[in-house]
Amino acid sequence: MNKFVVAVLLSAISAGSAFAASVKNDETSAQTLVVTEGSSKTELQVGAGETVEFCNSGCFVTFPNGDREALTGSETVEIKGGKVSIK
Repeated sequence: MNKFVVAVLLSAISAGSAFAASVKNDETSAQTLVVTEGSSKTELQVGAGETVEFCNSGCFVTFPNGDREALTGSETVEIKGGKVSIK
């Protein structure tokens, strides 16, 4: 029974990240995003060439160029050539 409970918990934890948005930084320097989830605002540092998952349940993101977007948590964001694209 304990093995079953552990398996269910591990499945739930790994499935949670499947619904997160991700950001890929194709710039040569680190980029900082401001992520607002509910009333919590945090700065997300994304290194050069790095991909980071964030925004599990919807959020607002302010990008380095000042643009602001609402995300649901399933998007893929790419920063390249000073521009942001959302897929």
